Amino acid sequence: MNNDKLLKKTIEIVELFELFNKVNFQDMYNGLNINEVHSIDFIGNNSNPKLTDIANFLNITRGGATKITKRLINEGYIQDYKLYENKKEKYFKLTTIGNDIFNKHKLIHEESIRKDSRIFSELSKEEKIIAFKFLDILENDLINKLKSNKV
Repeated sequence: MNNDKLLKKTIEIVELFELFNKVNFQDMYNGLNINEVHSIDFIGNNSNPKLTDIANFLNITRGGATKITKRLINEGYIQDYKLYENKKEKYFKLTTIGNDIFNKHKLIHEESIRKDSRIFSELSKEEKIIAFKFLDILENDLINKLKSNKV
C-alpha cells in the first residue's frame, strides 16, 4: 500500500469524524458549538480559570476566548467574578445550566468511549501497537503544524 492511499483514507476518516460531530453536536448541546462546550468543560474541570487559560486550552487567541465567554455569560452558562486578592483579573465559573452541559458532556464522552472501544476488540495486540504508533505520529505532526501556524 502506498502513502497516498493511506493519506487519502486518513483524510476521509477525519472528514467523516467532523461530519458526525457537526451533525449531532449542536442538537445535543442546545446550539452551542464545540469551542463553547469545551470552554464549559474546561471551566468545570478547573478552579479559578482565567480567560488566558481558556484561550490556551482551546489554542485560540484571547479575542476568540473573549467572544466565547461573552456569549456563554449572555446565555447564562457561566459567570465571571474577581478574587478578593486580585481585583484586576476575571475568572469564570459554571452556572446551574452550565453545570448541566458540563455533566452531559462528561456522560456523552463516557458513553462514546464505552461504545467506540468495541472497534479495537477486532485488532490483535500487534495491530493495536501499530495503530497507536500511527496515531501518535499523526498527533505529533498536527501539534507541530499548529505550533508553526501560531507564530
